[in-house]
Amino acid sequence: MASKGAAVAVLLAIATVAAMCAVSAAQTKFGKLVITGVVPCNTGTLIDVATSPAFPDADVELRCGGNVVAGARTNRNGSFAIETDMTNALAALVGACELVVDTPLVKCDGRLPTAGALVSYLQGPLARLLSGIFKLAPAGFSFRMS
Repeated sequence: MASKGAAVAVLLAIATVAAMCAVSAAQTKFGKLVITGVVPCNTGTLIDVATSPAFPDADVELRCGGNVVAGARTNRNGSFAIETDMTNALAALVGACELVVDTPLVKCDGRLPTAGALVSYLQGPLARLLSGIFKLAPAGFSFRMS
């Protein structure tokens, strides 16, 4: 009988620890940051994605405070989607983050520069925070020489 009581006590302790871990994890998660957009294959300032060709297979990085927080690769239409935990990207809410495409533009058009990067700040209204998902988009990519 003592062994059954000990087994029940151990199971109860394991269940309690698991429940505490679940509550702790739920309290530390602020939601998810989702950034979607299209990368243009062009140079200039605030490049219009509607009039520029798309940049397929480009690596897009979300950099906050100079550190890479998350990344994605564009599809054949130049579209990308980055998802990250808000605890890793709260700086996006205060404008300390930017999207950076270091993939050389010459890869999408041989007439474009071999050096430089496309960079965009983020935009999106706070009203887009639905069910723990905060949605942002590029404010407009601009070309920067390296």
